[in-house]
Amino acid sequence: MHFYLLAEGFAQALRTILLVYLILTFMFTVYSIARMYWCAHVGSDVKGGKERMRQLRKAGRFVQIPVYSMEEMAKEKHKRDVRMVYFPADNPRDKRFVIVLPGGGYARVGTRLEGYPVAAELNKMGINAFVLEYRAGRDCAPFGPMEDLGIALRFIQDNTDKFDVVMDDYGLIGFSAGGNVAGIFSSHKFGYLDYQVPRPGILVLGYPWTCVNDWLSHPYWNIWIGLLGVWLSNRGSYHMFGLRHIKKGRQMLDVQKYIEADYPKTFMFSGSWDVLVPASRHADVFDEALTRAGVEHKYEKYFGVPHGIGLGKHTKAQGWLERAVEYWG
Repeated sequence: MHFYLLAEGFAQALRTILLVYLILTFMFTVYSIARMYWCAHVGSDVKGGKERMRQLRKAGRFVQIPVYSMEEMAKEKHKRDVRMVYFPADNPRDKRFVIVLPGGGYARVGTRLEGYPVAAELNKMGINAFVLEYRAGRDCAPFGPMEDLGIALRFIQDNTDKFDVVMDDYGLIGFSAGGNVAGIFSSHKFGYLDYQVPRPGILVLGYPWTCVNDWLSHPYWNIWIGLLGVWLSNRGSYHMFGLRHIKKGRQMLDVQKYIEADYPKTFMFSGSWDVLVPASRHADVFDEALTRAGVEHKYEKYFGVPHGIGLGKHTKAQGWLERAVEYWG
């Protein structure tokens, strides 16, 4: 009887501990997500992106370009919304350019937060920029965003005089899932070689989604953040590869598997308070892979910085774009 009561008390204690754990971790997760949205709101400079577009329209220099031809869009309706917006610098320091790839987990493309403001900031530094709105959500297809990037670059290559740019040493800036696109495209397989365009001169990755694995591969202490990770990785794989190939898709989207000896030099940053794409499961893993492969790179990790900060203004990441451009040379 004594042991029965002891067992009942122990079980009740375990239930209490589990309940407290679930409540506290849930509250922490909700707070972390709310904080993430706040930091994204104050750090992305959406107004700066809108103002730059207004300036370009007023000067008659605003250019929005469909990436695919009318024939291609008529044949494949999912390609109809793939487009670029060109942000020419007022006083370009040279003729190089950057393509900005916003994130969105392959469910959407966040041009408002991670696209236009970044291009506007690049213009201030005398750098020509394009923002690519690649396929996402229901329009996505296996490696479709990489194809969109390749076709966009080929379009630029065929119109360098029109845009007053050169293909030598161009840059790619990718955020979150956009970093996944840029990272794979910068390799030989599913990358630039398939589209007869030069290798990027630099790869800039902001809190990149690089290691798309399941929860058991990298367990989380917070079950709610772990479930978010499972949902996000499966959602991205689902949009790109379909329900039947989610597991295979996760494996095919692991960027570190595509690193070769001639992988472009890379500037990467992430935050220690990223609950959507934790640095310890993504950027840190990619940093180690680049180091093992002997790829020239620089990795900055900021304490307390969340996901989705864009330019990172008013955070510890502020100035990352200037440092990335300096690293580009």
